[in-house]
Amino acid sequence: MPQPLLMDIVRFLHNLFTSLWIGGILTLAIVILPGIRKNPKVSAPMVVADIIQDRLSIVAFISMAGLAITGILLGRSSKSFTGLFGFDTPYMTALSIKHILMILMVVLAFVRRWLNKRIKTEPTASLQKASGGVLILNSLFGVVVLFLSAML
Repeated sequence: MPQPLLMDIVRFLHNLFTSLWIGGILTLAIVILPGIRKNPKVSAPMVVADIIQDRLSIVAFISMAGLAITGILLGRSSKSFTGLFGFDTPYMTALSIKHILMILMVVLAFVRRWLNKRIKTEPTASLQKASGGVLILNSLFGVVVLFLSAML
């Protein structure tokens, strides 16, 4: 298989993993959770939300791993890439900010997962609000990551 085709496949997979992960976060925050909470026909909104979030978590964690692998391959093939956290060129600055945000998004994903496990045993309004806040922050970071990706 020729090198350009292989790199096209890696870029495609990188974009696919990004779409699945950030798209899942945005869909959950904008459509699913508000729809479940505001629908009087849903008798157990937290149960439904947990089921959906568990399914999306699998996709998210696979996407995180896929992004790490494809990102390393893309970085190794780029002449503009000078290191993981370089701020010496506009390209590297945007890429480094993107990497920092992606790391923060992974941390937030684990924090939210921990909060949601606590909510199952201790369903307080403050824990639910914290979980929602983490989801919104992760959504905002995801939008910025997509913007930075467009710049690159």
